[in-house]
Amino acid sequence: MADMPGNPLFVRARVAQGLHTQEEFAEAFEGMARELGFKLTVSVRQVRRWESRKPGWPHPSARMVLQALLRKSAEELGFARPVRNAGQTAAAGRPHDGPVKRRDFVACSLAAVGAVSVPSSPEEVLARTRADPLDRLRTVLTGAAGCRAEPSTTEALAWASASAKRQIQRCRYSSVARSLPDLLVALEPRRGSGEERRKIDRVAVEAYHVAASLLLKNDDAPSAWVAAERSMAAARRTEDAAAVASASRILTHAVTAVGHHRQGVGVAVRGTDEISGGVSRSSPGTVAVFGALLLRGAWAASVADDRDMAEALLDEAGRAAGLLEESNLQGTAFGPNNVLLHRVSIALTLGDAGRALAEARKVDVRALAVAERRAVFWTDVARALRACGRVEKATSALLAAEKEAPEEVRSRPVVRELIGDLLMRDRGGRVPVLRSLAARAQVAV
Repeated sequence: MADMPGNPLFVRARVAQGLHTQEEFAEAFEGMARELGFKLTVSVRQVRRWESRKPGWPHPSARMVLQALLRKSAEELGFARPVRNAGQTAAAGRPHDGPVKRRDFVACSLAAVGAVSVPSSPEEVLARTRADPLDRLRTVLTGAAGCRAEPSTTEALAWASASAKRQIQRCRYSSVARSLPDLLVALEPRRGSGEERRKIDRVAVEAYHVAASLLLKNDDAPSAWVAAERSMAAARRTEDAAAVASASRILTHAVTAVGHHRQGVGVAVRGTDEISGGVSRSSPGTVAVFGALLLRGAWAASVADDRDMAEALLDEAGRAAGLLEESNLQGTAFGPNNVLLHRVSIALTLGDAGRALAEARKVDVRALAVAERRAVFWTDVARALRACGRVEKATSALLAAEKEAPEEVRSRPVVRELIGDLLMRDRGGRVPVLRSLAARAQVAV
C-alpha cells in the first residue's frame, strides 16, 4: 500500500501500547518524559519522521523516554545508530604509525561489527534498563508525590474511576497504567463530610480495586495487597455492605496471591456473611457482588487445596446466579456463565485438566459479559489443552483469547509463560501460527 509506514517496528510498538494515533503517542511521550524528569516535547511531525523510512537516531533522553514508553530499545524500534564510515576513519589515521594505526583498525572493526552495543555515555547505559510501566502506580501507592492531581470534582473522579474499570475489563492495561496514578493522587487530598465524603470513598473503593487488579494481572501481588487494603479502608468508611463485599473480593485475591491461602478464604467468607442479609431478587446489584465474592472465595479455596470448600462456594454462587441474567452489574460480570467459567479455572487449579475441559463445554462464551472474561475462558482452555499435550489446539485457544483481548495474551506474564511452554513442546515447528503468536507477545522463539 502507498501509505504503508516506512518504520513498521515503531508503528507496531506504538499500537501495542494502546496508542492508536500519532497524537495519542505524542501526548503519552510527553507524560512519560515528565515522569522521568525530562523537559521534552514531541510534535506529530516528529512522530511521523520516526515512523518514516529514515527515522534518524533520537538523542539520549528521547531514547530513554521511548524505551520506557514502548518497552523496546531504540534498535528494536527501527532506529539505526549512526556509524562512522570506516574509510573516513582509516584516512584520518594515515599520518600516524604503529600503535595509533592499530587503534584505528580496532575502532573501525568495532563499528563494522555492529554499531549496537558500545555505549558512548552513562545516559545510554542507563537507558538500557527498561522502565516498568507500573512503577508510577507503585510510587503513588507508597505515598510519593509528583503526579498531577486531576480531575478535581467528585463527578469527574467518579467518571475517571468508571472509565478505568471499563478499560481494565476490556484488557487495555497499558492505558489504565497511564491514567490511574493521576486518579489515585486526586483522590487522596479530597476532604469532605457526610454524603460528599461517602461519595468520594465509593469512588476510592473502585479505583483502588482497579489498581489491585492491574497489579495482579502483572504478577505483583504485594503491591496489589497495598491497593486492596486501600479499597477496603474506603469501603469501611462508606458503611455500605456492598462496597465492603466488593473490596473483600479484591482483598481475597491479593492475600491469596501473596501466598496466604487460608486467610484469603477467610476474607471471602467473612465478606459474604456481612452482605448475605441483603441478597434477594429485588436487589440484583447486591446479588452480583455477593456472587462474585463467592467465586473469588472458591478460587482461593482451590489454591489452598480445599476441594470441599471450593465446591461449596461454587454451588452457592450457582444458586445466586440463578437470581440474575448474565450481566455486568457493579462491574462484576457475574452470572451463570461466569460461574461455569470459574468451574473450569478451579478444576485446573486442583490439577484436573480433563474435568476443566468437560466444564468448558458447558460455557456459552458469547454470553460472558466482558472481553476480559472471554479471554480468560480461552486462556484456561489453552492451559487445559496444554496439560493434555494438545499443543495445536492450545494454540488455537490462545488465538481466540488474543482476538477477544490482545493485551491479555501479549502482556500478561502468565500467558507469555504458557506460550513459551508451548514453544518448548513444539520444537519441530509443526504449529507455525504459534511462532507468529510468540512474536506478537515478544516471547523468544
